Amino acid sequence: MLNLGFGASRVVFGIVASAVPEVVGRTWVGEDADRPAMRTIFRALGLRDIALGAGMVDGALRNEAAPWLAVAALSDLGDFTATVLSRRRLDPRGVAVTAALTGAATLTAAGLFALDVAASD
Repeated sequence: MLNLGFGASRVVFGIVASAVPEVVGRTWVGEDADRPAMRTIFRALGLRDIALGAGMVDGALRNEAAPWLAVAALSDLGDFTATVLSRRRLDPRGVAVTAALTGAATLTAAGLFALDVAASD
């Protein structure tokens, strides 16, 4: 059930990020998010999360969410790492918020992955 909820939340985030990428982007990179190229990147991020979330939902319904959870954890870890590596060029508040969200998402996906694998043994 947790996998289903986590997947559904990613779909919702992805829809929001795709529909209003500048809003999600401002939280992460500040005013640069209003640039057309940045909106494209954040829209792509939203579409990625829709795909990951839909895969998780499907996997959860078939008791096969582990691969999707692993990919989500790696994806979120990549977002976290990119944010931390670029922190000197970003708004400190945006770094704090994004690092907290992506860090929590990484740990959630990794934890759900571990539970899923343990339950299948």
